[in-house]
Amino acid sequence: MKRYLLAAATLAAVTLASTPAAASVTIEGDPAGTTVNGYSGPNGLLVSGSGLSYGPFTLANVGSTFTANVLTIGTPETAVNLFEDTTPRQVSVDFSFLNPADANGGLVTGSTTGFITGLFGGCGLFTGGCGTVDWSDTPTIFSFGNGGSFSLLLSDATFATPGSANVRGTFTLISNSVPEPATWAMMLMGFGAVGFAMRRKRSTQGRLVQLA
Repeated sequence: MKRYLLAAATLAAVTLASTPAAASVTIEGDPAGTTVNGYSGPNGLLVSGSGLSYGPFTLANVGSTFTANVLTIGTPETAVNLFEDTTPRQVSVDFSFLNPADANGGLVTGSTTGFITGLFGGCGLFTGGCGTVDWSDTPTIFSFGNGGSFSLLLSDATFATPGSANVRGTFTLISNSVPEPATWAMMLMGFGAVGFAMRRKRSTQGRLVQLA
């Protein structure tokens, strides 16, 4: 009997200890929890934005990517002021996720400015010009679970005055979240040892009764 207990405990421990890392992660945005920090001060193009709903989608393997519209950004101003609105102003986004709920990363930063191209056309002087947002070329890293991480890179966007535009984000799985089997393995080994000790105790008591 003790051989069966030890074999079962050892097999369970080895199985748990050799369990591979989660092969995928499912991502879903939280528009209500996502904050777009625009610009509302003097001498600059007024800019505001909000998060969009996206997902759930799954990044199946390390290196897998997925692109979705993640936020909208724009301006209420009706025209670009050449003397004020063409100075770049910093903007940022604090992303929140419904899944993985523990995803944590820094702010995604960028800059926004107004511009005028020519006299006519979509961004010409007589149509009021346009606004643009340029995001950092360095992806922002978000960590989740036990050692899991993914990156997010935002695409630049141009919007009319007044107007808004969607910003696309590309997600890339960098590393998987690794399960923690050590605790379970130790518990199962402990259960096996307890079972073995109990079995041994019964056998010893049986031999003592026979000798008596």
